[in-house]
Amino acid sequence: MRYQVELSQVKWKKCMQMQMAMHCAPVLAGLKPSNAVTLDYIDSKELIQSLAGSEIKCGLIYSGNGKCLWLLYREQQVNQYLMDPENQRFLKHCGYSSFQIQNILYTLKNRYRLYKAGQADFPHELGLILGYPLCDVIGFIKNHGQNCLYCSYWKVYDNLSQTKKIFEVYDKVRFQMVKLVEYGKSFKELVDMYTNYQVPRYA
Repeated sequence: MRYQVELSQVKWKKCMQMQMAMHCAPVLAGLKPSNAVTLDYIDSKELIQSLAGSEIKCGLIYSGNGKCLWLLYREQQVNQYLMDPENQRFLKHCGYSSFQIQNILYTLKNRYRLYKAGQADFPHELGLILGYPLCDVIGFIKNHGQNCLYCSYWKVYDNLSQTKKIFEVYDKVRFQMVKLVEYGKSFKELVDMYTNYQVPRYA
């Protein structure tokens, strides 16, 4: 893929802006309902301030050892994705009784806390909340993370051709944001610049 090659040639610098460009570009550009990112407490404060007033919300999944695991999401997109009957059946099987993102986050936080305490398995429904196709979430569970057809933003177990096209779009916007960070743009400027960003979703 073209943009994977270009991304491999980027001169990385360790900063919050670069981390957000690498891990959250698809949700910032409105191409994906949500992304997860781990930040320290200082960067977490900047995250909250930068997203204030935007369409992107952040929900804290877990905090510990000086780090915070955040879910960045577009509420309307997430709720629409989770309205799919198959997705709801899967979530219900995982122990969820409500399918609105605020209620889901509450349950997810508890399940993730138990996982970190060694009292429960990893909550694989997180993949679905991140917008991964249900077939790939189920494929990951059944295969214990092995035997995937392809691995990029997630491990792919079905519909490889179409998913690769999606990944290409994600790579494109990720590369654009990484270059903007190289040019000195702040995270708040990235959020503002991509508020009305439009790109063919599967171009």
